[in-house]
Amino acid sequence: MTRAYGLGPLPGTSVAEACDVIVSETGGLPHIPQLPDRGLGSDPVGRTASLLEAVHVDRGPRSWRMSPRPQLISRRTADRLERDLDECQAAWNRTLPAVKIQLTGPWTLAGAIELADGHRVLTDRGALRDLTDALIDGANLHIADVARRFGAAEILVQLDEPWLTDVVAGNLPGTTRLDEVRAVHPRDAGKRLAHVVDNLDAGEVALNLTGQIPEWEVVRLSGVQTLQLTLDSITGTRQLDALGEAVSGGLRIGVGVTAAGEEIDERQEKPRTRAMDIARVWRELSLDPSQLREVDVHPKGALSGSLLDASRAYAMAQAVAGILDRDAGNL
Repeated sequence: MTRAYGLGPLPGTSVAEACDVIVSETGGLPHIPQLPDRGLGSDPVGRTASLLEAVHVDRGPRSWRMSPRPQLISRRTADRLERDLDECQAAWNRTLPAVKIQLTGPWTLAGAIELADGHRVLTDRGALRDLTDALIDGANLHIADVARRFGAAEILVQLDEPWLTDVVAGNLPGTTRLDEVRAVHPRDAGKRLAHVVDNLDAGEVALNLTGQIPEWEVVRLSGVQTLQLTLDSITGTRQLDALGEAVSGGLRIGVGVTAAGEEIDERQEKPRTRAMDIARVWRELSLDPSQLREVDVHPKGALSGSLLDASRAYAMAQAVAGILDRDAGNL
């Protein structure tokens, strides 16, 4: 059946309030909230870096930086995540069939974290390997902790890769204009993602590429079960054909269709219009309409504004998912 859920980041600083919105609007698949408004350490990279095993990071002059020894800021970030989970456990206070957690993927992490000399981790093969393995080990400890807290719930891991397109295109700047960060071949990018996916103790792994034009070779090689995207990024015959092949091959698709503050109208014409937009793509690709019942619906990206605005975006996603599930063959 269709699923509606959030991508993770929410406005505000209250975990308890975020938990209330999440379970109220997307109770079928709640996610651990991320609250970047709280500042350093609550950003996606810092939050994931706090989970790393055997690799330490500190805040450098430009970005996060690898460190030879544990740092106070990493410990504080890890403690904050532990307290967040305590609050989620207290707020939900029950066994959950499934919970989604969000992690920054290996390529964005390696692009955002620097070595001691200021170069990006992804420019050093050994450091990249160490960072990837530390991510796997830390993620699995996090997965086990979340599963234990919520009654051995199935854990869906969402790997956020907002920099993947730039990594593959070679668009990330180096330390100077003369210091080129080489493009990563899609085959290598996909294989490293597959190494992470294959070694995560998760029931399902999703790759979040919302707002990007998907690198389909990377997606195919990664081995993820779900790809999250936005339909307005899928333009042209090549992209549409690749999407059709992916769906026909069994890849589940998550579609970002809602934004903060969108309200459901009384006659539900707005959510129906969004459901019809998704169905229109399925018809164009000659896909079985019944497959719309296997589509995920979520926001287009991180939600800004107020928590009320975010709540409305979640409610819209839930309404769109309900229409897809109920009326898949009649849209």
